[in-house]
Amino acid sequence: MHGLSLDIVQHRLPLNPECSTVKQKLRRMKPEMPLKIKEEVKKQFDVGFLAIAQYPEWVANIIPVPKKDGKV
Repeated sequence: MHGLSLDIVQHRLPLNPECSTVKQKLRRMKPEMPLKIKEEVKKQFDVGFLAIAQYPEWVANIIPVPKKDGKV
């Protein structure tokens, strides 16, 4: 989102370095859902809306929310 200050809009996870991260178990999804998720993430990454985070490992699953028109 061009024109917005990153000091206001940027999301960071304040992790305590003394605590270890807990990785959730992967949730099972319909076979077509990971393809839709990859497509949506790639689209947002190409536009510059998403960026790679410098965290040791992912701490939560992606929760897809299907819309009425079938999009994720």
